[in-house]
Amino acid sequence: MKVLKFVVLFFCLLTMQSFANNLTLGVDYIILDKPLKDSQNSVIELFNVGCPHCAYYNGLLPMILEMLPQDTKFLPYHLTTASRFHKEFSDIVVVALLKDKHNNTDTKSPNALYKKVLNYYFNAIHKERKNWKNAQLFLEDSYPLINVNQQEFQQLLNSKEAKEILQAMPEAMAYASIQGVPSFIVNGKYMIMSRNIKSLEDLIFKINVLLEK
Repeated sequence: MKVLKFVVLFFCLLTMQSFANNLTLGVDYIILDKPLKDSQNSVIELFNVGCPHCAYYNGLLPMILEMLPQDTKFLPYHLTTASRFHKEFSDIVVVALLKDKHNNTDTKSPNALYKKVLNYYFNAIHKERKNWKNAQLFLEDSYPLINVNQQEFQQLLNSKEAKEILQAMPEAMAYASIQGVPSFIVNGKYMIMSRNIKSLEDLIFKINVLLEK
């Protein structure tokens, strides 16, 4: 991992030298009409558990997070659709994020519980093709990952903190209509144009440049 990080950092530095920290509005990124509240110095990923491209980017996420500045917040926002178990997965992500917060675990940490949740369900859905009979069985798979029982899960989900996150997600997800998922929003107002991401290094470079704007 350290060698890979060095390689990515090396190519990011080359990219920054080549482009002189210049990104093109409308090509590399767009500015959102209505910036998201309380999102300064943050990177938000809009994703959906049923999306194959999101599953691919989930595999790259550890490297992306490792290359973010230490004081930058990362927020994973799940797009809830009418598809089966998508609402339940949003609930699972929120509970995992709260557990991480209570454990003082940064969302960029490789030990974050929400990351275990993403890894498990992306793998179960896209590789194992697992088919849950009902929503309760889908939810129960998350309990050992988050280290909760059913009662604690519901208590966390019904908390004020959980409701605030669940309220913020749809606000951000309104912008998923621009280009779908996965999408990355930097500082609550700059959306990176997914179709023009050339590589992992290019994405990391664009995120870091936009964080400085």
